[in-house]
Amino acid sequence: MNQRQTGGDNSTNYQVAGDLHAGLSYRDVKEIAYDVFRQNFTHLAADASAVAEERAREICDKFLNKLIEESPESLGNAKNPDFQRALFRVQEEYATTGDENLGDLLVDMLVDRSKQSGGSFRQVVLNEALKTAPRLTSEQVAMLGAVFMARYVNVPARSIPQMYANLRNYWLPVIRGLSQPSDANMGHIAYAGCGSISLASVTFTQLFLERYPGLLTLGFEEEQYSWISEFKDKGVTMPCLRDPTKLQLAATNSTELEHVLTKVNFGEYADNLRNLLKANPISGEAIHAEIEALDSEFKRFSEIWANSAIKSFDLTSVGIAIAHAHCRRLLGSAFPAVDIWLS
Repeated sequence: MNQRQTGGDNSTNYQVAGDLHAGLSYRDVKEIAYDVFRQNFTHLAADASAVAEERAREICDKFLNKLIEESPESLGNAKNPDFQRALFRVQEEYATTGDENLGDLLVDMLVDRSKQSGGSFRQVVLNEALKTAPRLTSEQVAMLGAVFMARYVNVPARSIPQMYANLRNYWLPVIRGLSQPSDANMGHIAYAGCGSISLASVTFTQLFLERYPGLLTLGFEEEQYSWISEFKDKGVTMPCLRDPTKLQLAATNSTELEHVLTKVNFGEYADNLRNLLKANPISGEAIHAEIEALDSEFKRFSEIWANSAIKSFDLTSVGIAIAHAHCRRLLGSAFPAVDIWLS
């Protein structure tokens, strides 16, 4: 049985029956959620109240179904006041606005938050993200997602076709239909605590040169670096992907190269190899041409990137949490968990 607790007009009540335990059922948690909402939501006129309660039930059911699917053991966290407060916040926002995009975004973050316990860093960040997301427009959330994908998500690729496939599969759904943000919009996103506009900027071509230097190199002649010959039998080089008459390092990015460097002692030449990975790239014009040929959305995105503050925008942990939820909603549950970025 639920234990109702009353308070003043501005109070918020989260206490439930004292015999709750970790083995809560779906029905238990649903009743807790409905009860907390009824006790704490602002009293409205009859018609508005009915609409709000229906929306609260709808978003609660959507959340619980997703939680059961992804992490049924997390239902036990419903006994915690902090969990109930987070759930009520989601119900309150959706009951008020009825915005389905916002509702789905909040559900994804609430599911991630429900997997956390004990006041962890991720729990704190996700609690804050649940408060912050409703202060952003859907266009601003989409912009966060684009910055996140362009700056913070690295999908490995071992070949040029795989790089193209990654861009189509991961980037395209996130940047499609994006509008160029005004300075005021970017300023508001920063004001909301989702990021900051720095003095430094990242060019469109740098986004790819930093990720895939080994896929964007024109290679080198062995004669240019005579010292490399003593390492050829150690698997550090291979024929250049763009010009088989030349060589390149057998690594597509810095992470792969560092792995190679841990297996073989290259001595004083380790730094030379790091520099060689990024040497002799294809031109910026060629990078633009290749990427933009994949889909017209990439050309539009490159123009947005060049002509707005997003090229100088750094995300905060809260911005990452919101952007991740947006990307996961577009890309599906196969997209990695937010834990990777909030560790």
